[in-house]
Amino acid sequence: MNLRQLNLLHDDDPAAIRALAGECGLDPVLAIGVAKLLLANDGNLASLSPQQRQCFEQVLRPLIENRG
Repeated sequence: MNLRQLNLLHDDDPAAIRALAGECGLDPVLAIGVAKLLLANDGNLASLSPQQRQCFEQVLRPLIENRG
């Protein structure tokens, strides 16, 4: 995972996270929280619950990959 891209996304474009989460039917607050959690844990996906992992896969991963 590209933590630099995640950090830029979280800091510079949280609206993109909230928008895609809403489109996916996921809680935008959860999506922002998952980004914060991953940044705090050096991108450790093992620390995520199944719901958080789903949010990462559907929202954060696509956004990170599109930025990179």
